[in-house]
Amino acid sequence: MIRFYVFSNDRAKKSIEEAGFRVVCLESPEKFLSGVIAVNARSMRELERIRPLVNELSRSNEVLLFLSSPEKKKSDDIVSSPEGVYLTTKETEFITHVLNDDVVKKTCSEMGISRSGYYKMLEKILGRLSLESAGQLKSWALVHLSV
Repeated sequence: MIRFYVFSNDRAKKSIEEAGFRVVCLESPEKFLSGVIAVNARSMRELERIRPLVNELSRSNEVLLFLSSPEKKKSDDIVSSPEGVYLTTKETEFITHVLNDDVVKKTCSEMGISRSGYYKMLEKILGRLSLESAGQLKSWALVHLSV
């Protein structure tokens, strides 16, 4: 599913929704993100589908395009952010679910964790990153991780 992420830009949100795409509004304390639009493409087909809209949006906005492989890699790799915070693959997978607005039940099922485990992991990651909400976690993930 193609999803656009908009940082404090109602006009862009409206035009993206009118084009038939889903938009997630995010807030960030980072000033450089104000007005930025981000989109994650997982295949050439998705990239071709959004190309005309991205070209139009980029005329008046800064558009960040993230390209990622649809393959899920299972390993015990550790991911580091620029702040030196280390996340395991499982934590990164969890953040990906949060970023994609997966419901708790689906995330628990796919990751093999309980509902209480979901909330414990969310609380642990928020504490480690010094964040206060899942919304801030989404902003952080878009800036620091290629998820």
